[in-house]
Amino acid sequence: MAELEVEGKTVEEAIKEGLEKLGLPKDKVKIKILNEGTSGLFGLMGSKPARGLLVADGEGQKSGGADMGLAVSKAKTTVTELLKHMGMAFDSVEAAETDGAVNCVIKGPDGSLIIGKNGQTLEAMEHITNLIVNRSSDTRVKINLDTEDYRLHQEQRVSALALKAADQVRSSGKIFRFEPMSAKERRMVHIALKDAPGIETYSEGEGSFRRVAVKPKK
Repeated sequence: MAELEVEGKTVEEAIKEGLEKLGLPKDKVKIKILNEGTSGLFGLMGSKPARGLLVADGEGQKSGGADMGLAVSKAKTTVTELLKHMGMAFDSVEAAETDGAVNCVIKGPDGSLIIGKNGQTLEAMEHITNLIVNRSSDTRVKINLDTEDYRLHQEQRVSALALKAADQVRSSGKIFRFEPMSAKERRMVHIALKDAPGIETYSEGEGSFRRVAVKPKK
């Protein structure tokens, strides 16, 4: 069972932050409001942040009763058809269940094209595959796409940047803000720094402008 205490200017902001850090949808988490927060005088003096406790049990972190065999089959078929429609050359699509999610690995000569600039094509394919596979409640499960070990290299790169940012914050005592990132990369930063001494992370902004900030821990 995973528990996470979060805070934000509003209850909604605190919950959104916690779900992002856990990497789970709202219906897979039990939420307890610890403090609804106050805006203070004129929204400035005496304000207190909203606080909440998010609890994800073992079932919530896994597949939620999905037919994993069907999910694996649908994911493989969906990715294969997407690649064909995109005109991408590939040798195979391997799909398997791991820790309640379906991991698809694409192998072939067009790996760099499938990844795209800053991983944008791979991210788009992953998003579309999740939408298609999860239209049925029988296969409601997270789908991850990878090729040429891009995800491993991405995690290593983001983690290195996160640790460097943490050192800078501890040294300067000032907040460090990353450039806007995808939800997957923001979660990588949160995970890389969750146990880092003297600092804490949070997200700010909306949509494509959402980013992670690192600040000194009070």
